[in-house]
Amino acid sequence: MILLSNAALLTAALVTGAGKRWRQYYDTILFVSLSNLLYNFLCHNRLTWTFQPESLLSHKVADLINTFVLLPCTAILYLHHFPSAATTAKKSAYYAVWVGAFSAMEWVWQWKGVIVYDHEWTYYWSVGFYVVMFAILRLHHTRPERALLYSAIVVLFLIGRFQVPLVP
Repeated sequence: MILLSNAALLTAALVTGAGKRWRQYYDTILFVSLSNLLYNFLCHNRLTWTFQPESLLSHKVADLINTFVLLPCTAILYLHHFPSAATTAKKSAYYAVWVGAFSAMEWVWQWKGVIVYDHEWTYYWSVGFYVVMFAILRLHHTRPERALLYSAIVVLFLIGRFQVPLVP
Protein backbone atom coordinates (compact mmCIF):
# COMPACT_ATOMS: atom_id res chain seq x y z
CA MET A 1 0.00 0.00 0.00
CA ILE A 2 2.83 2.44 0.88
CA LEU A 3 4.75 1.51 -2.25
CA LEU A 4 1.60 1.87 -4.35
CA SER A 5 0.92 5.35 -2.94
CA ASN A 6 4.52 6.42 -3.58
CA ALA A 7 4.49 4.96 -7.09
CA ALA A 8 1.22 6.76 -7.88
CA LEU A 9 2.54 10.16 -6.81
CA LEU A 10 5.89 9.63 -8.55
CA THR A 11 4.09 8.61 -11.74
CA ALA A 12 1.80 11.64 -11.51
CA ALA A 13 4.79 13.96 -11.08
CA LEU A 14 6.49 12.47 -14.12
CA VAL A 15 3.44 12.14 -16.39
CA THR A 16 2.17 15.66 -15.76
CA GLY A 17 5.60 17.15 -16.39
CA ALA A 18 5.63 18.74 -12.93
CA GLY A 19 8.68 16.68 -12.01
CA LYS A 20 10.75 18.51 -14.62
CA ARG A 21 10.38 21.68 -12.56
CA TRP A 22 11.62 20.22 -9.30
CA ARG A 23 14.33 22.88 -9.03
CA GLN A 24 11.64 25.57 -8.79
CA TYR A 25 10.25 23.84 -5.68
CA TYR A 26 13.53 22.55 -4.24
CA ASP A 27 13.44 24.70 -1.08
CA THR A 28 9.93 23.51 -0.24
CA ILE A 29 10.85 19.90 -1.05
CA LEU A 30 13.70 20.13 1.45
CA PHE A 31 11.43 21.81 3.98
CA VAL A 32 8.75 19.09 3.85
CA SER A 33 11.26 16.23 3.87
CA LEU A 34 13.28 17.70 6.72
CA SER A 35 10.07 18.34 8.66
CA ASN A 36 9.21 14.66 8.45
CA LEU A 37 12.73 13.67 9.50
CA LEU A 38 12.45 16.10 12.43
CA TYR A 39 9.20 14.41 13.51
CA ASN A 40 10.93 11.03 13.50
CA PHE A 41 13.91 12.39 15.41
CA LEU A 42 11.89 14.21 18.08
CA CYS A 43 9.33 11.46 18.50
CA HIS A 44 11.51 8.37 18.06
CA ASN A 45 10.53 7.15 21.55
CA ARG A 46 6.93 8.36 21.33
CA LEU A 47 5.68 8.02 17.77
CA THR A 48 2.09 9.16 17.42
CA TRP A 49 1.61 6.91 14.42
CA THR A 50 3.57 4.05 12.90
CA PHE A 51 3.49 2.11 9.68
CA GLN A 52 2.96 -1.58 10.24
CA PRO A 53 5.29 -4.03 8.50
CA GLU A 54 4.09 -4.44 4.95
CA SER A 55 5.95 -6.93 2.78
CA LEU A 56 9.57 -5.93 3.30
CA LEU A 57 8.82 -2.48 4.68
CA SER A 58 9.33 -1.70 8.34
CA HIS A 59 8.08 1.61 9.75
CA LYS A 60 11.50 3.20 9.25
CA VAL A 61 11.85 2.05 5.65
CA ALA A 62 8.27 3.03 4.77
CA ASP A 63 8.70 6.43 6.36
CA LEU A 64 12.01 7.04 4.60
CA ILE A 65 10.41 6.17 1.26
CA ASN A 66 7.61 8.61 2.05
CA THR A 67 10.18 11.23 3.10
CA PHE A 68 12.16 11.02 -0.13
CA VAL A 69 9.46 10.11 -2.68
CA LEU A 70 5.88 10.77 -1.54
CA LEU A 71 6.44 14.10 0.20
CA PRO A 72 8.68 15.64 -2.50
CA CYS A 73 6.28 14.50 -5.23
CA THR A 74 3.40 15.93 -3.23
CA ALA A 75 5.14 19.29 -2.91
CA ILE A 76 5.99 19.35 -6.62
CA LEU A 77 2.49 18.40 -7.78
CA TYR A 78 0.67 20.64 -5.31
CA LEU A 79 2.78 23.70 -6.05
CA HIS A 80 3.12 23.14 -9.80
CA HIS A 81 -0.63 22.93 -10.34
CA PHE A 82 -1.61 25.51 -7.71
CA PRO A 83 -4.02 27.99 -9.36
CA SER A 84 -2.11 31.15 -8.38
CA ALA A 85 -4.04 33.47 -10.67
CA ALA A 86 -7.43 31.97 -9.83
CA THR A 87 -10.14 33.29 -7.56
CA THR A 88 -10.04 32.61 -3.84
CA ALA A 89 -12.86 30.11 -4.31
CA LYS A 90 -10.87 28.11 -6.87
CA LYS A 91 -7.75 28.22 -4.71
CA SER A 92 -9.80 27.02 -1.74
CA ALA A 93 -11.33 24.21 -3.78
CA TYR A 94 -7.90 23.12 -5.01
CA TYR A 95 -6.60 23.13 -1.44
CA ALA A 96 -9.64 21.18 -0.21
CA VAL A 97 -9.15 18.52 -2.90
CA TRP A 98 -5.57 17.92 -1.75
CA VAL A 99 -6.55 17.80 1.93
CA GLY A 100 -9.40 15.43 1.02
CA ALA A 101 -7.20 13.21 -1.14
CA PHE A 102 -4.54 12.83 1.55
CA SER A 103 -7.20 12.25 4.19
CA ALA A 104 -8.76 9.56 1.98
CA MET A 105 -5.37 7.95 1.36
CA GLU A 106 -4.71 7.79 5.10
CA TRP A 107 -8.20 6.45 5.75
CA VAL A 108 -7.44 3.58 3.36
CA TRP A 109 -4.08 3.03 5.07
CA GLN A 110 -5.86 2.87 8.43
CA TRP A 111 -8.60 0.61 7.11
CA LYS A 112 -5.99 -1.78 5.67
CA GLY A 113 -3.99 -1.72 8.91
CA VAL A 114 -0.98 -0.08 7.27
CA ILE A 115 -0.94 2.79 9.77
CA VAL A 116 -1.66 2.59 13.50
CA TYR A 117 -2.12 5.54 15.85
CA ASP A 118 -0.77 5.83 19.38
CA HIS A 119 -0.45 8.35 22.23
CA GLU A 120 -3.89 9.91 21.62
CA TRP A 121 -3.25 10.64 17.94
CA THR A 122 -6.25 9.74 15.79
CA TYR A 123 -7.27 9.86 12.15
CA TYR A 124 -8.94 13.21 12.87
CA TRP A 125 -5.64 14.67 14.08
CA SER A 126 -4.16 13.57 10.76
CA VAL A 127 -6.92 15.34 8.82
CA GLY A 128 -6.22 18.50 10.84
CA PHE A 129 -2.54 18.05 10.16
CA TYR A 130 -3.20 17.90 6.40
CA VAL A 131 -5.20 21.13 6.66
CA VAL A 132 -2.14 22.80 8.19
CA MET A 133 0.42 21.00 6.03
CA PHE A 134 -1.01 22.06 2.67
CA ALA A 135 -1.47 25.65 3.82
CA ILE A 136 2.13 25.78 5.03
CA LEU A 137 3.46 24.12 1.86
CA ARG A 138 2.07 26.94 -0.25
CA LEU A 139 3.14 29.56 2.26
CA HIS A 140 6.67 28.15 2.32
CA HIS A 141 6.87 28.48 -1.44
CA THR A 142 5.81 32.13 -1.37
CA ARG A 143 6.97 33.34 2.08
CA PRO A 144 9.41 30.84 3.61
CA GLU A 145 10.22 32.90 6.71
CA ARG A 146 6.56 33.12 7.69
CA ALA A 147 6.09 29.39 7.02
CA LEU A 148 9.04 28.57 9.28
CA LEU A 149 7.57 30.70 12.07
CA TYR A 150 4.11 29.11 11.77
CA SER A 151 5.66 25.65 11.57
CA ALA A 152 7.62 26.26 14.76
CA ILE A 153 4.40 27.30 16.51
CA VAL A 154 2.62 24.16 15.25
CA VAL A 155 5.53 21.92 16.31
CA LEU A 156 5.59 23.44 19.81
CA PHE A 157 1.83 22.99 20.10
CA LEU A 158 2.03 19.33 19.02
CA ILE A 159 4.98 18.63 21.33
CA GLY A 160 2.96 20.01 24.25
CA ARG A 161 -0.34 18.42 23.25
CA PHE A 162 1.12 14.95 22.75
CA GLN A 163 3.64 15.23 25.60
CA VAL A 164 6.69 14.49 23.46
CA PRO A 165 9.71 14.31 25.75
CA LEU A 166 12.54 16.41 24.36
CA VAL A 167 15.06 14.77 26.66
CA PRO A 168 15.52 10.98 26.65
